[in-house]
Amino acid sequence: MYKKWLFASVLFILPILVIANHSLGAKSDEPPISTVEVDSTMRYSSAQFTQPEPNEKQEIIQKSLLDGYTKAAENEEMILYVHEKSLAIKLQNRKTGYVWGSGLDHPENYRLNKTWEQIVQSAVTIDYTDRQGKHRTESILTNDSNPTVKIIDNGFSANVFMAQAKLNFQLDVQLEGNELVVSIPQEKMKEDKRNKLVSMQLYPFLGAMNENDIPGYMFIPDGSGALIRYEKSTKAAGASPFIGAIFGLDEGIKNKIKTSKDVVPVQQIKMPVFGAVHGVKQNGFVAIVEEGYAYGDIVAYPAGASTDFNRVSSKFNYRYEYFQPTSKNLKGINVFQKEMNKMNVKLRFIFLSDEDADYVGMAKTYRGYLADHQLLPKEEDKASIRLEFLGGEMKKGLFWNSVIPMTEINRIPYFTNELKKNGVENMFVIYKGWSEGGLTGSLPGKFPIEKKLGSKRDVKTTVDSLKKENIPLYFYTDYTKAYDGASGFSGSKDVAKKISSETISYKENDLTSFYLSPKKSLSIAKSDRKNYRAYGIENLAIDSSGSILFSDFSKSSKLTRPETMDTYGEIFTYFNENVGPTALYKPNVYAWAASDKYLDIPMNSSNYVFETDTVPFMQIVLKGYLPYYAPFSNFNQNPQEQVLRMIEYGAYPSFLLTDEPSHLLAKTPSKNVYTSEFNVWQDDIVNQYKQIQETLGQVESATIEGRFIPKNGIVEVTYSNGKTIIVNYTNSVYSHEGMEVAARDFAVVDKGGVQ
Repeated sequence: MYKKWLFASVLFILPILVIANHSLGAKSDEPPISTVEVDSTMRYSSAQFTQPEPNEKQEIIQKSLLDGYTKAAENEEMILYVHEKSLAIKLQNRKTGYVWGSGLDHPENYRLNKTWEQIVQSAVTIDYTDRQGKHRTESILTNDSNPTVKIIDNGFSANVFMAQAKLNFQLDVQLEGNELVVSIPQEKMKEDKRNKLVSMQLYPFLGAMNENDIPGYMFIPDGSGALIRYEKSTKAAGASPFIGAIFGLDEGIKNKIKTSKDVVPVQQIKMPVFGAVHGVKQNGFVAIVEEGYAYGDIVAYPAGASTDFNRVSSKFNYRYEYFQPTSKNLKGINVFQKEMNKMNVKLRFIFLSDEDADYVGMAKTYRGYLADHQLLPKEEDKASIRLEFLGGEMKKGLFWNSVIPMTEINRIPYFTNELKKNGVENMFVIYKGWSEGGLTGSLPGKFPIEKKLGSKRDVKTTVDSLKKENIPLYFYTDYTKAYDGASGFSGSKDVAKKISSETISYKENDLTSFYLSPKKSLSIAKSDRKNYRAYGIENLAIDSSGSILFSDFSKSSKLTRPETMDTYGEIFTYFNENVGPTALYKPNVYAWAASDKYLDIPMNSSNYVFETDTVPFMQIVLKGYLPYYAPFSNFNQNPQEQVLRMIEYGAYPSFLLTDEPSHLLAKTPSKNVYTSEFNVWQDDIVNQYKQIQETLGQVESATIEGRFIPKNGIVEVTYSNGKTIIVNYTNSVYSHEGMEVAARDFAVVDKGGVQ
């Protein structure tokens, strides 16, 4: 136990240093995370947790004017009005009477200069470069564009000519029940030869709120999910807005920008969705980017960042700026793409009211949308634990590399049997670093198995042995990365290229990795099938390919970002049909339907200064449909709190394990694996499994239907089977309807009482 105690001591010190170094990206009044709470009030009122809502709803009084607006459509739920000069819209909820607007009735009452007033009132704002290459901004009202509006079934269609940019496009707006669909077809867009469209925002001020005039918040898909509550401008004054690229930055076009080490990068956005609430449990909407997401951003401006308005929207990038080297010494210039990114743009706003008007209602609505569009699989959701064993790792040598064996494959049944003796029944195993050359010495090559870890017969025997115990064995692989020095690919032909003609590569732990051309990845995947079958491999755990999305500008295998998405989808479908179930690491939403498990689900938000709450939006969407697993428990500085968060979020535990002591990895690319020895972590695995079974074992295959925060540090999560899980993060006992939940503990309540 000495090793684990020493590692925990190191981790106790490290977070304090990390938070000190990242003070610009975190809340300044938030104490470091530690196992000892100095001030619980401050701790649980921070953005790392969800805050309680006021007990009483504030009455919202509106005096919305319709002067200058034309009724464009109506149905049993909503009425749509349009201002034909600016194309601003208003939508009235017929049930509640609440009116949503994309502009302002009295802009002169707010602190806005003329340019901002035009942007606020306009339906569309663009950025473009003029004939001199200067970056400019134009909205519909900038030069009195006077769009031509035609009322059509359920809405209107407008032909727009931006006079300054000389850009022509068609804007279609249609009402479908309580949903508003806004779209711009690519085929109707024409740009000037000299002026080049850079980006476009549609109704960026729809649902915008002046400071804290009405209580509520914006939702952004940062990590598990985050809220930005409406507050006075002073708090966010000078703060940068939230700008997150949907599905991450495109490494094929990524601009060479120097960023401060003090700034925490945005967690990759997995879902093209955002929302706003005007009065919790009163009025809200969730917006889904249906088309154009491959080149889209989610943008949120808190009050004080540019204007006094809180606003959240999407942005569509028709051209990216990138760094073009002009000499061998890496000097160069930033330029915009010559060719436009071709895309149809489509946004769907779903308006919510009463009990559905909060982030839980947004998540449930999005869950239903994904299920209806067959983008959300219905997999068996059984409370279990992930055991990820590292087989071997490459160690560089002066003349040749060697492999350090960490876990021989035939040792895995021994470990699972030891856990079964202690009551761990539901588990699955991932075996990584099994290929010849070890974890970082082989990709994209995979076969044969590293001889220091076993033989083909050992693989078959282990697979069969675990199968008899109902323990699936997944073999880790990756169809995106290729390691420098590995075999099975050509550095000149098979590696993806940036728009600047450079290879797409990165360095991590002193090891250079490349991104394979997706077409090459597909070819390798199909050729691997026969070997998987020969080894008896029936389950795969694929890293990177479900989460990394990029353009490939190789001359022989050029692919756009959407084409890369389709190619990876073809790989997943191929393996599901020809090998067996496939688990994916951190997959983006378009890959969820191809995965039977979500590995390393985000359990926090980025905790930026303007974020006020972290919420389990992604978990509410997935629970009951796709089982998801938290990052490794043996690398968490506060394991007790992590278990409580897993119970609250419905996530299952994971452990990275080895047979040999982890210090053997100190001089390898896996040197960050500080503690992994099975014998050291066995008791923790058993304890976490039992706690998960006590709680999440009672809500298997159920969906999350409600979430209530009675006070800071206390969470009540209600499931579709009628059970409620109560989590108490605080150091005090929590009393609930005659029962008590101990400090830093949990309880399960159902209609029959406490369990």
